[in-house]
Amino acid sequence: MNEPVKERRITWTKNNAYPPAGSRDDMRLDMGAMMRAVRRQTPLVMTCAIVGVAFAVLMILGSVPRYTAVETVLLDEERAELLNEVSPLPNAVRSDTAVQSEIEIIKSRALAYRVVDLLKLDQDADFLSPPLGITEKMNRMISSVTRPLARLLTPDPPARSDAATSESRETSAQEPQIPDFNLEVTDRDRAVRILRDRLSVSRSGRSLVIEIGFSDFDPRRAALIARGYGLAYENFQLETTDEVAAKAEAWLRERLEVLEQKSIEATSALQEFRTENDLVQARGDLLTEQQQSELASELVDAAASAAEAEAYLGSMESLLARAKDNGDIIAVPFVEGLITGVSDEVRREYLSASQSYRRIAGQFGETHPQAQQLNDRIQVLADALLVELEQATEAARIAYSMARGREQSLRSDLEATTGTSDLNVSLRGRLQQLEAISETYAQVYRDYLARLEVTMQQQNFPIASIKIISPAEVPKDPSSPRKKAMLFAGLLLGGLLGALAGTARELVPRPVRTVSELWQDVGVSCAGMLPDTASLRDAGAANTYARTVERLAQACEANALKSKGLLIGIAPLTPGVKKTYDLPLELANRLSRNGICRVMVVFERPPPEALPAKALNHIESISLQDALDGVRAAPGAGIENSDQTLLARELRASFSFVLVVMDPLSQASQSDPHAWAYDSTLLRIPWGKVLPRFVSDALLDHPRFSDALTTTVLEDANLAKARRYVSPGSYEELKINA
Repeated sequence: MNEPVKERRITWTKNNAYPPAGSRDDMRLDMGAMMRAVRRQTPLVMTCAIVGVAFAVLMILGSVPRYTAVETVLLDEERAELLNEVSPLPNAVRSDTAVQSEIEIIKSRALAYRVVDLLKLDQDADFLSPPLGITEKMNRMISSVTRPLARLLTPDPPARSDAATSESRETSAQEPQIPDFNLEVTDRDRAVRILRDRLSVSRSGRSLVIEIGFSDFDPRRAALIARGYGLAYENFQLETTDEVAAKAEAWLRERLEVLEQKSIEATSALQEFRTENDLVQARGDLLTEQQQSELASELVDAAASAAEAEAYLGSMESLLARAKDNGDIIAVPFVEGLITGVSDEVRREYLSASQSYRRIAGQFGETHPQAQQLNDRIQVLADALLVELEQATEAARIAYSMARGREQSLRSDLEATTGTSDLNVSLRGRLQQLEAISETYAQVYRDYLARLEVTMQQQNFPIASIKIISPAEVPKDPSSPRKKAMLFAGLLLGGLLGALAGTARELVPRPVRTVSELWQDVGVSCAGMLPDTASLRDAGAANTYARTVERLAQACEANALKSKGLLIGIAPLTPGVKKTYDLPLELANRLSRNGICRVMVVFERPPPEALPAKALNHIESISLQDALDGVRAAPGAGIENSDQTLLARELRASFSFVLVVMDPLSQASQSDPHAWAYDSTLLRIPWGKVLPRFVSDALLDHPRFSDALTTTVLEDANLAKARRYVSPGSYEELKINA
């Protein structure tokens, strides 16, 4: 008899494949087991991959082909230098920022509206109602179900009370009226949305080349729209340049009018002073000594410096007052030694940010994140310019104070040298001062006039900073669907899903399918497998069946050596065994040795049909109920247990082997339905239908049957599948393939 079933930890190792081989339970990776798992799940993976390819084929057949036309545009920096000053930022940074900004301009709704108006796409019914592929149809079907649910789950907006409504009306009556914007969706808006959905804009590497692509179901229309984008983009560049130049021209003309008036006033004051003091021509020398002459010359220079500093101070104070009134700062007069040229760099960045802000605010509104970011940047630059102007004004004021102090010092020295107040020197100094003021205003006026001329040239210069280097052509082959990519993706995804499903199947507990698994996981011996009807055509089915029956007979005969008559209980584990009576009859024929040994087959439940005649040549059969009735009819019969004992003793005395065909253990009403002792038991386990834990629990629930258990057998085995679970080259595989 075998030992009772014991609990033991199962590890996936070769060293612990069989308990007698050792007791090493350390976890090791068994490559052979992994390869067998791969071999078992390969059909599933291939099936899923084929399904994925079939799904991809359906998607390809149900898709509408699209054609993509590409227009290539070059951002020409040499042309841009003719229109703009060189940026103080590094070229790489400026190029990346500029290219990204141009890409966003091309993707904008403003440019899309231009293309729609240019090609009249809002009047093209085919463009507004494109054909739908299987993907779009599925999305619409899903949306038709999800949208009503979303609307149902969306709460209604809060209703305003009558008091709040009347108060809002009174407030709106007092405040300026808000413009009435038309927010209805028109065909033009739908055309713009379709246009932007099919548009693709990308940069070619790290170059200044931008590729504008458009996909459409009509190849000719795709080429027309791509070319329309190139033309609209070029016109947009020209109009933007003209707009910026026009605004700069208006500001410069306004400033020139002020400078012109101040220059005229300074010149008039100079001429009046000369006329009043008769200083049109120089009249004699006022100082005879060389020292007096040098002091007079220095005094004249100091007076001129003071006048120049005063004029510069006036200009700076004017600019500072304009800046504090939130006016645009276009230029800061430059005087060497008083203010550096850094303000010009900040000014150019300020003007560029203002231009970008107005463009983005006009397209997307002032609440757009990029517009808000540019507005913050403009405020920072304006504050920097204001600080620069304040510093420059303070520097001009200090310079003017120093010049006036130097002039007063020289005049005091000259008066101390001469001992008298020389009126001619004072008049000449005043004259020099007025001349310096007049010349300063004249110089500033000339500078602004030169800037105005450059601005007018930019406005009238019909050159954009872009160039179309590769016009779009009518595409010959469709760009989508990508058949090879979709087939490969379907194959890959299907195979991946199959691999995941196969892995899940391998990780879950699997039923008993091999002799080694039964011995390793349950701890009971197994005589072998009995093939099912599907394996009859298998080459090794007959040999496997005969070998298993032979091993069962040998196990029974080994126990028969210990006693004269052997009582053998044969019970299936579950009612899933297909041929319930074939195995007992085959085993009885084998044990009878062609009539040498007497064999009795006792059926606990009578067969529903008559047994084959050839199976009864050398054996006898009877139902258990008939046998018990015969024992009870005999004199001296007692209670039921004594009847079973008498029946067992009588059968052992009359027959060499008594095979009791029992009901399935899982359907027994009691733990052991028969109290009489078994000499030996055989357990019939359905192949691939029960887990090892189920077998262990069933044996634990029937201790008398388990104690007498000689061996087990796996019935209804599919040999083709069983080969996937046995180790290649093992003894078990050799016997299956024999």
